Amino acid sequence: MNRLNSYISSSLVLAAAIGTLALAADDAPAEIVNVELNGSVEWNQIAGAPLNGAQVGQAAKLTFTVDSNSFLNNPTFPTRGYPIDKTSFKLNFPTFEIGLQSPYPAGQTPYFVIRNNDPMVDGFMVSSGTGFPDGVPLSQAGAFGQFKNEFHVTYGGSTLSSLDVLGALGHYDFTGLSVFNWTIDDGPVNALGILFSDMTISVPEPASMGLLMLALPLLARRRR
Repeated sequence: MNRLNSYISSSLVLAAAIGTLALAADDAPAEIVNVELNGSVEWNQIAGAPLNGAQVGQAAKLTFTVDSNSFLNNPTFPTRGYPIDKTSFKLNFPTFEIGLQSPYPAGQTPYFVIRNNDPMVDGFMVSSGTGFPDGVPLSQAGAFGQFKNEFHVTYGGSTLSSLDVLGALGHYDFTGLSVFNWTIDDGPVNALGILFSDMTISVPEPASMGLLMLALPLLARRRR
């Protein structure tokens, strides 16, 4: 009888976890996607803080999120821009981090842009437009206005199958890479250079999935 009660109890726990997961799935908004870029500082000619604190050889990491259901297709090119959550944009160095210009310039949007067969090549950009890599303004001003983070990478035309960011989930490095650029620009000047190493596009695990994973071992133990 004790074993039966234990089995019923653990089954109820599992049922509750699955129910929570189902409710979360029904109520969930569009899938949020994490983007992480990694590299290292190649040069730095910036005199003002905080960007002058980025030392040659130090690690650089850019992270931000986008909403998979929010995007703008370019009317001319096979590209699609996903608006970046401005508060999530963080360019990190070992001793400091910097975000986007705030308030962001009126009428502009920072995008994570996907290229698919454009033409015969695929790739990614961080840009204020959906057609060309023109960078996004950071919170520090330079001699020619705000410093801009300019990033783009180009891969072979078979790398991506569509412009859907959920179809682009994965890890990207130098494999198949033909062109890359990651600089912090002051107007026409590449004031700080970052050597790109890799990029990961991922979807975070839902909290309800974590609850289910906790419940499964409990059920397994009680059934023995």
